[in-house]
Amino acid sequence: MTQQIPEPRLCNIGTRTLAYDEVRPEHPQGNVLFLTGLGSNRLAWRGQLPVFGQTYRALAMDHRDTGDSDSADADYSTADQADDAAAFLRAMNAAPAHVVGLSMGGFIALNLAARWPELVQSLTLVSTSAGGASHVGPDEAGLQALRPDFSLSPGERARRTYGLIMAPGFLEAHPQAADAIAANASYRSLTPERYARQARSTRTHDVTAELEKLHVPTLVVHGDADPLVRYENGQYLAAHIPGAEFITYPGTGHIPIVERAEEFNRRVMGFIEGVNGKML
Repeated sequence: MTQQIPEPRLCNIGTRTLAYDEVRPEHPQGNVLFLTGLGSNRLAWRGQLPVFGQTYRALAMDHRDTGDSDSADADYSTADQADDAAAFLRAMNAAPAHVVGLSMGGFIALNLAARWPELVQSLTLVSTSAGGASHVGPDEAGLQALRPDFSLSPGERARRTYGLIMAPGFLEAHPQAADAIAANASYRSLTPERYARQARSTRTHDVTAELEKLHVPTLVVHGDADPLVRYENGQYLAAHIPGAEFITYPGTGHIPIVERAEEFNRRVMGFIEGVNGKML
């Protein structure tokens, strides 16, 4: 059954407007901010928002250049996008937040924690990397995924790209997940220019020197069959962020929020509950 896409909510952060979705109970026990990856939009978190939103104020935002947020008129970095996220949290009165970042969203989450530690209550880093010299690059399937074919429809392009970066055979075995991915990608689909700008933003990502200074509770989540942001990158983060917990999903590709959705939601909720318990 096709899910209804809600009208976006809009947040003005001064220089631009960011779009977001929000789910919350009457008395939320904290804030959770979800940051999505390259080429994606806030709809990527539709398997998480209703679950986390039963307990927390759960927010998923469109980065600049994606979804219903304003497009950019010049190049930018993942640090610039982290400043967007910081401005969003302040404008929404949603800080400190438990920040969950996937892939490029993890790049942004790491920069957010390094630049604005007072805004971050915990970090969940999914299929992501510290960047810089420590980064282990993609394999051939991952490289293919980074070159999307814009002659295809957005839905077909997403099926092809996600088929390359998820565990082999996952989409064929889960047609509903494949349909949802195609539908999400078809909503306000990225132009080649926006995609290229966003891809360029990731190339200067490097927080390796900041990792040892991070003193925020951190959970690293990585599939050991990730062809795009290889498993070694998750191992590096877990080894260099003080006190970080590490979850490995065997046989799982780049999108554990879909490939292991129920287990992912349960484990991350448990992690956040543990962090909240230590704060009491």
